[in-house]
Amino acid sequence: MNELKKLEYYQNYQDIEKCFLKTKINTLPLCAAENLISPFVKIPLSSDYQERYIMNGLHSYDPLNNFIGSTFLFDIYHLINLQCTKLFGSIYADARTLSGMNCVTSLLMSITENGDKIMVSDSQCGGHQSMKNVCERLGLIIFNMPFDFENYSIDYDETYQILKKENINYFLYAPSDIINPPNYSKLKLPENTVFLYDASQTLGLIAGNQLDNPLITIDNSIVFGGTHKTLPGPANGLIMTCSKEWALKIDSNISPKYIRHTQMHQVVSLLYALFEMEIFGVEYSKKIINYAQELGLELRKREFDIPFIGNQATYTHQIFIKTSEKLMNTIYSNAFKYNITLNKKVKKLFDIHGIRLGTQEIARLKWDYSPIKEIANIIDSLKDNQKDTLTLMDQLNIPREIEFTFKTEAT
Repeated sequence: MNELKKLEYYQNYQDIEKCFLKTKINTLPLCAAENLISPFVKIPLSSDYQERYIMNGLHSYDPLNNFIGSTFLFDIYHLINLQCTKLFGSIYADARTLSGMNCVTSLLMSITENGDKIMVSDSQCGGHQSMKNVCERLGLIIFNMPFDFENYSIDYDETYQILKKENINYFLYAPSDIINPPNYSKLKLPENTVFLYDASQTLGLIAGNQLDNPLITIDNSIVFGGTHKTLPGPANGLIMTCSKEWALKIDSNISPKYIRHTQMHQVVSLLYALFEMEIFGVEYSKKIINYAQELGLELRKREFDIPFIGNQATYTHQIFIKTSEKLMNTIYSNAFKYNITLNKKVKKLFDIHGIRLGTQEIARLKWDYSPIKEIANIIDSLKDNQKDTLTLMDQLNIPREIEFTFKTEAT
């Protein structure tokens, strides 16, 4: 240990970690893309699983043509599959990909061919801005998804007409910004079109039975995404389907073609997060959406331009605030100064400029009371009164303890 203390860059790291932890304790987490993972879910991250290799997947695994000892890792894959069947109704679940972006890239490389046609949700209507880049790089022919900006939803009729007319193979719906989740009773697809839903933002809300599940309602569908937003797991990817055909194709292509070393400690950590969601997912997901709806209402009372859908600001974990460019930059600059995490947005969905908030992380904290009015006051203070921001942040007792988790370690 004495030798370690002599290392210059080790000491630099210690300084970084000290500052990081100090800042984290005093941060108000309102970023829609991040979440906390529990001490329970962190248990496997220090396990020996990450030191072991396995090739192939659930259907293509051959123990006699694999790494010796990999049968234990295969059993983990099997448990992931069983747990996702419980939570999502899937017949196949694949947790080999390493993150949300690695997930969609690996999936598209596994199921598409150069020259296939794909409809993609554009970034201007809330779609993930990297999706078109990936599709272009894979040689796919891209069509923009029609969007109803007035109702913050897919334009269902126009979408169907284009899918049918152009004989499009895949419909990739990948929302990064979403307050109005899809109505699957309105989503008609031609028989040959596969619905690919990047549910990174909403996986936890689906698992918690607060949002409709396309795996149940759309036969020809694949649901996938990152597992560290509303699903409070590690940074990992998850792919699910109820189609045997797609299951076999995904299973045989992802590994060892595109991924060699699956990060098994991450996979087991995800399994632990899925255990949490089985017990606590419904209650947690309800709290996320309740907090988001309450915060949207409180911000509207404070004269923020909050778009509503019917009588609610949102049906997910996200809240949109429309602003001028100047106000957007002022709010973001002050939020940065006072450790309030949020995102600024420049796109048509926000009438060009705006702020996006998320409640999935504050909903995990063990508050003694509802903090929503206090949080709304803090956001209001970011407009121009920084003295109020400092006072209000000091008054807000941000809990360090989280809930919706198991109190004891699994044995």
